[in-house]
Amino acid sequence: MLPGLARQSAALLFFFLATLPAAAQIGGEQLQQFRQEAEAFNRQDPFANAYRAGHYNGYLAGVLDALQGRSVCFRECICELDKLVERQLADHPEYRERPVAEWLLPLMEKKFPCK
Repeated sequence: MLPGLARQSAALLFFFLATLPAAAQIGGEQLQQFRQEAEAFNRQDPFANAYRAGHYNGYLAGVLDALQGRSVCFRECICELDKLVERQLADHPEYRERPVAEWLLPLMEKKFPCK
């Protein structure tokens, strides 16, 4: 049996591990919601969810960081990547039902290829 403090720490650790997402995969609908929160946050909407806004910007930065110099040579403002995502989700609503990696990575490779 664990002592009181160790038992509480173990319970807290289990709680945090249990609340982690099962997969790191982001869907198009979720990305769209996070993007809307980022727009609201940038407009200084007092009801904007800062966590979701930060998650959106962090997701784009992470994808870009992972691909930069390998299959994508992006030399633009990250705002251009945001506009690309906005257009894709608006022009292709079916992408909202698919994992973002299925359509964003090939799109970035096509739009910003390394020469």
